[in-house]
This record gives sequence, structure tokens and C-alpha cells, in this order.
Amino acid sequence: MKNTIQYIFIFIPFFVFSQENLTLEDAIKIGLKQNFEIQLSKKNLEINKLNNNLGNAGGLPTLNISARQEKAISDQSDNPTSFIQEILKSESINASANLSWTLFNGYGIKANKEKLNQLEYLSNGNLTIILENTTQAIILSYYNCILQNERLTLLQNVVNLSRERLIYQKTKYDIGVSSKMELLQFENTLLIDSSNLLTQKLNYRNSVKNLNLVLGIDLHSEWNFIDKMKSETQVFNYLNLQEKTLLNNTNIKNQSINNEIIRQDITLAKSAYYPIVSFNSGASYNESVYDVGNSGFDGDNTGETLNYYANISVNFRLYDGGKYKKLLQEAEIRQDINNINLESQKRDVLNKLSVSYEKYNSKIVIHNLSKKAFEIAEINYQIANDKSNRGLINSFDLRDIEIAYLNSGISYLQSVYSLNESYLDLVKITGGILEVSE
Repeated sequence: MKNTIQYIFIFIPFFVFSQENLTLEDAIKIGLKQNFEIQLSKKNLEINKLNNNLGNAGGLPTLNISARQEKAISDQSDNPTSFIQEILKSESINASANLSWTLFNGYGIKANKEKLNQLEYLSNGNLTIILENTTQAIILSYYNCILQNERLTLLQNVVNLSRERLIYQKTKYDIGVSSKMELLQFENTLLIDSSNLLTQKLNYRNSVKNLNLVLGIDLHSEWNFIDKMKSETQVFNYLNLQEKTLLNNTNIKNQSINNEIIRQDITLAKSAYYPIVSFNSGASYNESVYDVGNSGFDGDNTGETLNYYANISVNFRLYDGGKYKKLLQEAEIRQDINNINLESQKRDVLNKLSVSYEKYNSKIVIHNLSKKAFEIAEINYQIANDKSNRGLINSFDLRDIEIAYLNSGISYLQSVYSLNESYLDLVKITGGILEVSE
């Protein structure tokens, strides 16, 4: 028996690590900065912002400048058929500039620019979804660490009491006022509780690793969790929640943006039936120098030319084999599809809202019942321990009360976590989870 007690004392103590304080706010800040999906989504948003300009929409002119220098040598000194039998040299410089600008293409420029705006909005909406999902994951992971730690504390307290009772029972057994069966019962209880404690320690350490994974940091980082799980409840008006959901839900917003993109595609398809008005201008300069050797020519051997132009052109497509008509029809069909998807998205989100709303209200009731049950079980457990010390209750009845205390404590802690989980589901659907994290 002495060896058993010593073994338990050696094997059970808490492991001590260097820990840093971590609040929920700090955890969210770390996660939103380090999370890889967020970093990638931000880069995609940067790309769409760079692409969103009037030049990519076709609304700015294009200017091309070119220059060329040429040198040529023609040896005609031994050519009897040449009019000038000398080494002829020439050198020329050519430069040109061309400007073209589409002034009107059936509102295609405006539609292109608006489409680029919507693509940027959609990229920002995708980033928002990732931010919402990551924020929810961080909060729940943080709360899960608290849950596992409090369960660990609950089990540790029970183990401490079991150890004290075993030592006390061993003393009673040694002086002959307790039976061997009761002593073995207390020893078995301590061994079972110790085993459960070790399992719970593993659960707690795994929950910390999962949090570190969500935060995007070293998996072996240790934390001292400052905040506690919230147990406050809030009364919501369902009609107000519906209104907020239809207005702020990110998935609905993104689907609406997709509809707007398709609307601009229809405008682009219709622009093919309008004339294209373009402005073009340019200039070219040429300078040539000739060297005819000793031919006796003493005239000017340098020539210069300058040409420039400016015009407005109008192009109108009369027939294209039905190509653009089919593109327009396809865009209109895709608009119908997106409208259906939007209505489906709204119905799906509102259904999730209804489920989450009822779930949250039920979790409030479960939490209140679990809290009351735990308070009663705790008082009963204290009374049972006192009666056990005075010999007024046997070890079997005490163990039943102890198990009831443990189960009610675990149920209460789980109800607090579930209450927060359902609350986050509700505010996420209504588009307010990022405000909760602020």
C-alpha cells in the first residue's frame, strides 16, 4: 500500500512549463496575422486592387514610341555598270510615335471598370469569409483550452481528495477500525481517478496544440489563459436577426456581387452591337546622310522628312455569324442561374439562422439547468465527504456521489462551451462575428 501511494504521488503532479499570458484578444490578433489562408487571401485582394484601374478597362489611350538607326556601305568601286564607282555610305535615323484611344465602344469601358470594381469587392468578401471562419475557430479553440483546463482542475481536486481519503483509510486500517475491503475500495478509486486525470492532461495539451495550429505558431507553445468562457446570455428578436442576416451575411453579399458581375457581362455582350469610335494620331521623322566618296558631288547629302497624322475612325460590326448574339444569350442565362443561386443562398442561410436561434435558446436552458445541478452535486459531495470522515457513509455510496459530482461538473463545463459555440454560430450568420472579436 505504501508503494502504491508513493507511485501515485510521483506520477500525478502537474508538469511545469514556461508559460506566457494569453488573452482571447491577443489570440485573435496573433491568428489573424499569422494564419496562412488569410495571408493568401490578402495577396489575392492586392492583385485585384492592382488590376482595378481605367487602363485595364480600356478607357485610357495607348502611346507607342519607336526609334531606329541604320548604317549601310555599298562598295561600287570595281563595278563597271555602276554610275558612281565609289564606296557609297549611308546613315539614317527613323523615329515615330503613335497614339490610339478608344472613345466609345457601346459602354464597354464603363462595364469593364464596374466589373473590375465588383471583382475587387468579391475578393474582399472572400477575405471576410476567411476572417470570420478563422475568428470563430480561434475563439472556440481558446475556449476549448479553458474547458479542458477546468475539467483537469476538477479531476485534480477529486484526485487530491481521494489521496487524502486513502491515507486516512490506511491509518484506520492499521489501527483496526476499518476493513480490508474498504481500504481496497479507496485504493481502486484513487487509481481510476488518477488514470482519468492523466487522460485529461493529454486532452488539455492536445487542445493547446490545436489552438497553436489555428494561430499559425509553434505547436509546442505553452500559454497561461487569462480570460474565461462567457456565461452571460442574450435575448434576441428573431425578426431583427432575419433583417440583419439578409443585410450583412457575407455569403449573401458575395452572391449578390456575383450577380452584379454577370450584369456587367451582359452589358459587355450588348456593347458589340454599338459602333466603336477611336481616335488615332502619330508622327514619324526620318533623317538620312549620304556619302558618295570622291565622285565630285558637292551638293547637300542630308535629307529630312517629317510626317504626321490624326484621325477619328468609326467601326460598326454588321454581321458576325451570330457569335455575339450567343454570348449575350449565354450571359442572360447565367444571370438567371445566379438569381436562382441567390434565392437558394438566402433560403439556406435563413434556415441555418432558424436552427441556430432555436439551438442557442435551448443551450441557455441547458446551461442554467446544468449549473444548478452542479451546485447541488457539489454541496452533496461536500456533505458526503464529511460523513465519510465520520464513518456515517460507506465507500460505495461515497463513490456514487463522487461520480455524480464529476459528471455534473463536466456537463456544466460542456454546457458553458456549447452556449458560447451556439452564440458564435448565431452572430456569424448575422454577419457580426468580427464585431464580437473587437
